[in-house]
Amino acid sequence: MKAKIVSITIVRIYLFVVLLIIGFFNATFAASTEGGAPSDPLVQNIQTKDNQEPGLRLNKDYLKGYISDTKNILTSPFHWEKSDWINASLIIGITAGFYAFDQDIQEWVQKNRNDTSNGIARFVKPFGYVAYTIPSLGVFYLYGHFLEDRKAERTALLSVESVVISGIFTEAIKFAAHRDRPRAGDSSHLSFPSGHSSSAFAIATVIASEYGDKALIPPLAYGIATLTALSRVNDNDHWTSDVFFGSALGYFIGKKIVSLHSKREGSNLTILPLISGRYTALVLSYNF
Repeated sequence: MKAKIVSITIVRIYLFVVLLIIGFFNATFAASTEGGAPSDPLVQNIQTKDNQEPGLRLNKDYLKGYISDTKNILTSPFHWEKSDWINASLIIGITAGFYAFDQDIQEWVQKNRNDTSNGIARFVKPFGYVAYTIPSLGVFYLYGHFLEDRKAERTALLSVESVVISGIFTEAIKFAAHRDRPRAGDSSHLSFPSGHSSSAFAIATVIASEYGDKALIPPLAYGIATLTALSRVNDNDHWTSDVFFGSALGYFIGKKIVSLHSKREGSNLTILPLISGRYTALVLSYNF
C-alpha cells in the first residue's frame, strides 16, 4: 500500500512537471521575442499581433460551448467530406481487425508481460485518470492566468473540454457495446472503448496542436498517451481494439474541439498593413 501511495505521488509530480515544461517553453519563447525590439518592422508587426491575440477564458460562454460543441460533434457526420468518410472507414476497419485478433494478442501480452512492462504501466496509467489530469490542468490554467500566458489558459481549458466531451462519448459507447473485459470475474460489461485511452489522447492532441511549434512537446504528449493506452492491454484491463478505438476517439474529439474554437475566435487568415521607410506592403498570416 505504501509503495502504491508513493507511486501515485510520483506520477502527480510528473504530471505537474510535464505541464510546467510546456509553460517553460512558452515563457522562454515569449521572453526571447520581448527581450529586444526586432529591427525588421515585418517581424515586429507579426509579433505585436500574436501578443495581442485574445485567449480563451473560463466564463459562461466557455461553459455554454460544451453543449454547442457536443452537438456539433454529434451532427458532424452529416457534413463530412469524402476524406472524412475514408478516415472513419479506416478507423472502423482497423478496429475490426484488432477485434478479430484480440484474444491472440491478449494471450501473447499476458504471457510476455514482465516487471519492466508492469512498472511502465503503473507509472503512466494515472495519465488516463481524470481525477489526476483535470487538477493538473487546473494548475496549468492558474499558471497561465496569473502570468498572463493566454496560450497556457487556452490549452488547459481546451484540454478539460476535450476530456469531458470524449468521456461522454466513451461512456455512451461503453453502455451500447456492453463488452466484457479480458480479465476474468469482471461483470461491468464496460470494456469498449477504453476511457483511459480516450482521455489521454484527448489531452495529448490539444497540447500537441497548441504547442506544435515546440519540437519536444508533440512527441512527448503523444508518447505518454500511447504508453497510457498500451498499459491497459498490459494490465489485462482492455482488449487491443478497445484501446485503439478509444485512442482514435480521443484524438479526433481533441482535434475537433481545437478546430471549433479556432473558427469561433476568428478567421485563420489575417491581413496586416506594413509601412516602413524601406517598403510598403501587406502581410498575410495564416494559422494552420
